[in-house]
Amino acid sequence: MKRSSTRALLISLLLASTQISAQDSELVARAEAGAVVAQTELGYIYAVGEGVTQDFATALQWFRRAADLGYADAQYNYGNMYANGFGVDRDYAEAMQWYQRAAAQEHMRAQYNLGFMYDNAQGVAQDYIQAAKWYLAAAQQGHEAAQNNLGVMYKYGYGVEQSYPNALQWLKLSAEGGYPIGQFNYGAMFVNGNGVDRDFAEAAKWYQLAADSGNVSAQFGLADMYIAGEGVPQDYEKAGSLYLSAAKQGNPEAQYNIGEMYAAGYGVEQNFILAYLWSDISAQTSTVFHRGRATRNRDQIANQMSEQLINEAKALAQRCLDSKYSDCGI
Repeated sequence: MKRSSTRALLISLLLASTQISAQDSELVARAEAGAVVAQTELGYIYAVGEGVTQDFATALQWFRRAADLGYADAQYNYGNMYANGFGVDRDYAEAMQWYQRAAAQEHMRAQYNLGFMYDNAQGVAQDYIQAAKWYLAAAQQGHEAAQNNLGVMYKYGYGVEQSYPNALQWLKLSAEGGYPIGQFNYGAMFVNGNGVDRDFAEAAKWYQLAADSGNVSAQFGLADMYIAGEGVPQDYEKAGSLYLSAAKQGNPEAQYNIGEMYAAGYGVEQNFILAYLWSDISAQTSTVFHRGRATRNRDQIANQMSEQLINEAKALAQRCLDSKYSDCGI
């Protein structure tokens, strides 16, 4: 289970949106007069190019003016520019400085980003205690990703005393708030019986919600449940559909499994070209630990194919990879 909604979600540009046009002379006049909200709105407009040519330098200027006047949203947004390298060289230390100023004013997203930076050693030495502190501050304000991350920290005892009840409390809040990673992690507590009786039906409910939002871990886990008939009726067709969805998101295990299903005709129409395609891709994307298994499976499938079909499957596999899984059919 991952402590973050994808670690790739680091400090995304969560700039406060506005519907006010950059051409509005009143907005510009208020910003020039020192109104921090107007300055921050103009910063956002230039940062995203809303009605104007995108201009990070101008966005930085407006954010900085409001940030220097102590406005938390501007401090947060200014920090985001440095965290993401928009208009400046990426500088986590500078981003952290501005996040800290905003967080001191109870800015929820700044608190979360600070927790994330301590959690992942970005711009600062890794410190799970500080990460948990800032996740808690954001979680108490209803930040679903912070609730999830804090729940996982309680599950494993990172920066806090290990506690399944506390883990369940925070993961449930995240899941009920609609956060897909939180839904998956909460469901996994029931799969593994962490602090609760094992309950596959309850797990399947939360996995389904997360899978519907595209969470690859939930898609894979729910597919396994349909294969085994745990918490849901056994259904190879649904399992195959879920494995395929996860495979197209780059999950090597799902790629291996859907390859096996195409080879055997379980839940899908038997198709050796697609079986070879997904087994070959799994062999390329798997870790060293699983690569041999995928390679052996691919080669066993090849024994049932002509050289022409093998070459066709190889070309299709390459096309699938080159298209980043958007073109993986026959």
